[in-house]
Amino acid sequence: MCERTSPMNILFVHTDQQRRDSLRCYGNSEGRTPTFDRLAAQGIVFDNAFTPVPLCGPARASLLTGLRPIHHGILFNVESGCVAGRDFAGRPEGFGQRLRDRAYRCAHVGKWHIGTELTPADCGFEGVYYAGYGYPEAHPHYLEYLSGLGLPGFILRQQCHSDGLPGRKGFLLTAVQEGGVEASVPYYLAEQAIAAIRRAVQAGRNFFVAVNFWGPHAPYILPEPYARMHDPAAVAPPETSSEDLAGKPRLHQDYARYWGVDGFDASRWAELVAACYGYISLIDAQVGRLLACLEDVGVAGETAVIFTTDHGGMVGSHGLMDKGPFLYDPLCRVPLIVRLPGGRGGGTHDEHIVYNMDLMPTFLELAGADVPERLDSASLLPLCTGHDGGFPKRRAAFSEYHGHQVPAFGRMVRTEQHKYVFNGCGLDELYDLRLDPLERRNLIGDPAAREPLAELRAMLAEHLRGQQDPVLRFYLGTRMRGDEPTSQRGPSQRPQRKPEPE
Repeated sequence: MCERTSPMNILFVHTDQQRRDSLRCYGNSEGRTPTFDRLAAQGIVFDNAFTPVPLCGPARASLLTGLRPIHHGILFNVESGCVAGRDFAGRPEGFGQRLRDRAYRCAHVGKWHIGTELTPADCGFEGVYYAGYGYPEAHPHYLEYLSGLGLPGFILRQQCHSDGLPGRKGFLLTAVQEGGVEASVPYYLAEQAIAAIRRAVQAGRNFFVAVNFWGPHAPYILPEPYARMHDPAAVAPPETSSEDLAGKPRLHQDYARYWGVDGFDASRWAELVAACYGYISLIDAQVGRLLACLEDVGVAGETAVIFTTDHGGMVGSHGLMDKGPFLYDPLCRVPLIVRLPGGRGGGTHDEHIVYNMDLMPTFLELAGADVPERLDSASLLPLCTGHDGGFPKRRAAFSEYHGHQVPAFGRMVRTEQHKYVFNGCGLDELYDLRLDPLERRNLIGDPAAREPLAELRAMLAEHLRGQQDPVLRFYLGTRMRGDEPTSQRGPSQRPQRKPEPE
């Protein structure tokens, strides 16, 4: 723990399923995000930020508690068909109540998506509760807001769907919302956040305001002019969008068919990328309104502004949509920017391995609150203030996955050069990120890759042992022994056991 700063206000901007490479500070040259660009230029950009799990509900629960899913117990989204793993195991403590104990006025605005019954109020936050995952198009609070604009409801046109399976309509991917920008969900959420900031300032209270946007998660539902802001003809789809998924786990192909995108060509992927960029531009404009509010009420110099997302999205990478049993960088690496009054700034880029769940103890230290012991996370405050000696030296990043649409599990370890993905009951993956940064060529069966594979399997086994991960009980004696170059052998290739000594 570093030396505490004076308690300050916190504005937390949390997007939903946003790729790291969607922003200019991470190399994007096509998006239009002047607000995020300004935050990056004024603050600190974390170049090696990861999510502990690339799935909404578990990732948000990790950010709330500072614990990995294997420890807090939320392994699946609330809409999952699984009978367990959708709620906390026991009663892990979130940061909200500790901030309230420090006399903070805490507001949660927008998407929640943590547990089947848990609400923001249960965790110390004011604000409207939106149950489940989906858009709030039928929520009474939003409908009342639309009515105040003279609109009869949430009205969409120009709807575009994926290719449905026989007898089924494809998934909604894009649509234009009637009513202009003010009717959009991001604008509606920004209105609530601005009101929460003003209430706290008028009451003379420190505040924590979290704005949780439903986007840029698909479907990309946009008002004009954002629906046509980015020309698909001028947007490049991911380089791997035409990949045939050879050498990847079979389940990846099944996901492409499930989503109805296995037949998409470059032009259709470009349309989705353009719509995704439009969504990010819309959110960017609302974040600009929030920053203007801080200036207007005179607290910009007393407020930490922190931005991240729960996890990334495929948006065409490897010809895939959404998220699922693929622990690739477009899902596991996340954007994370901190603008801290008195902290490091000027567009500093930090190379430490960090997680979005590290924000839980960061929020507490910014408020001068005690940080619970036995967390899986560490406060970013030492890195934000230049006292990086107080931050753990992580050799690798680890992510876990327990299933989404279907039961599946995986574990990932990533170093600067290599990534190993343990895919439960499927084909494992190994990538040389220096030679193959797009993770195209799976080296898992390459005898020349035996050494890095053994090293990464040993690192992953050590991590899982420390986490008391139950999958290790079986696989430590089988696939993760480190002496096998591939995870799938035919019967004729099965290694022979050495005879027992007499």
